[in-house]
Amino acid sequence: MTDTTSTRTKTISDTADSESTEGPLLFDRWTNNISYRQLVLSSCIGIFQMWWHPYVHDFRRLLPFLFLYQIFSIIVAYPLFYLELALGVVTKKGVINCWDLAPMARGVGFAMLAVCLFSALVASAAGAWFLALLVHSFHVFLPWLHCAAAAKPPCAARHRPLPPGSETPSQSFFFNYVLDLKRDALFSGLGKVTWELTTYYIICWFLIYFIVIKRIYSYSKLVLFKDVLAFFVLVCCAVGVSQLQGSGRMFKECDWSVMFEGAQMWREAMEYSLIELTVSQGSLVMLGSYCPKSQHKLGTTAMLSFVVAKSSCMITALILGATHGALSKDYDAPTNIRPGASSAVILWADLVARIPGSQFWSALIFFTLFLLSLTTAALLVQTVMSTFTGHSIKKITWAFLVAICILFCFIGVITLCTQGGLYLMEFLMIWPASKPRALIAAMVTTIITYIYGQTTFCEEVYFTVGEYPSVFMRVSWALSPAVMMSLFAGSSGSWASSEVVAGWLVVVFQVFPIVIVLVFYAIFKCRVRNIVQEK
Repeated sequence: MTDTTSTRTKTISDTADSESTEGPLLFDRWTNNISYRQLVLSSCIGIFQMWWHPYVHDFRRLLPFLFLYQIFSIIVAYPLFYLELALGVVTKKGVINCWDLAPMARGVGFAMLAVCLFSALVASAAGAWFLALLVHSFHVFLPWLHCAAAAKPPCAARHRPLPPGSETPSQSFFFNYVLDLKRDALFSGLGKVTWELTTYYIICWFLIYFIVIKRIYSYSKLVLFKDVLAFFVLVCCAVGVSQLQGSGRMFKECDWSVMFEGAQMWREAMEYSLIELTVSQGSLVMLGSYCPKSQHKLGTTAMLSFVVAKSSCMITALILGATHGALSKDYDAPTNIRPGASSAVILWADLVARIPGSQFWSALIFFTLFLLSLTTAALLVQTVMSTFTGHSIKKITWAFLVAICILFCFIGVITLCTQGGLYLMEFLMIWPASKPRALIAAMVTTIITYIYGQTTFCEEVYFTVGEYPSVFMRVSWALSPAVMMSLFAGSSGSWASSEVVAGWLVVVFQVFPIVIVLVFYAIFKCRVRNIVQEK
């Protein structure tokens, strides 16, 4: 071990013992050949970048939505990415204890953990989907190449008329044979458990346990492998999809006027930019807390992470949009692809069916998506573990992790692995995994800028890593809370739908700790002030 490496390891240990009651999960991180910067970059190459794309089903809105996403990524998400990373670097503490710098904001940490838990549940369920498609890729021929005669609703083969209500082969296979989907939404309940999908879901959490307990995510082999594999797959798919007829349809049919039809697309673009940069879920604070002093320039790390996240996200969106265009060309009619969590899965399945050597590419692509699901869920679970694994329970970390995995397995099996699991999955992504992020991010910037003091925080960043946040960052932190709160408040909309009511109830439950902590802090301060005055 070199002197530099020893110094880095000692810095982490000394800082953790002197500044926090919780030790870092990985004492030997800097003895490995992975760098801190690579670890942060890898956190921005996950399943949400290659799966969750809200508008790939709609040619009119896809490109305008991506344009708005680009704007919000630059002016809102990127500065917030830097801020959360810097918060962990400065405090060297977890998602909750980092708010010792402003105790009244400790509830923000609990809200972040709530988003983290829901996101982990969604990522693991997506992993079960991709594992199912990976297993089916080893058939003699891909089962979604042709229509099943017993499919309901009816399935239409390519280059044949697609009647209203019918489905393409990839849609029909995924809905009928992977999900066993109920077609009446949730009006008659979740339905029965799909046991094949349940098996894949349990396997996912079994692997997630070993990734977290062995801390594989923090070492170079798995992290570097999955990053290189993801970009290799994206480059190959981009080259292949550009040769398909109809791949440019999204450029011909886009309608830029949809940006002015209301605030919904603007709000969704802002939420999407936060998801793709992993903002407001606590992972960045955790990763920042592992950074030793003067290890890296935060500005460079944040910029590289921004480029990586944008590249993987935009390339994926364009690949899926081009695949949808080719699919529409086959039928010369609307494809009936439903929005939400299933659209990207169906388009990935349809893409591999068009490539020579379809079984090989199907296995490679769905293995990549499966691996990204596992590592994303593992990072989120590790965020939870780093928060609650203090000195008092450090010796039973494995038991704590087993309890978390069993709890997630139980919840997922009785909800997401049922016949109505797809509808619940879409609900979780639209509401608890996405909606609170803007409010949490606005609270973080408000606390740092106007309560703790932006100048004080920037000086602490300078003394920690040797760089002062740029003017652009500081201006964004000052102005972005108003933008985010305006769009968040504008999302209240109509409460006529039961889904909207349920969604807002979950969101209120997630952000309720922020209000509770503020109230108790105000009461405590008033009591202390009164006691001092009486004395």
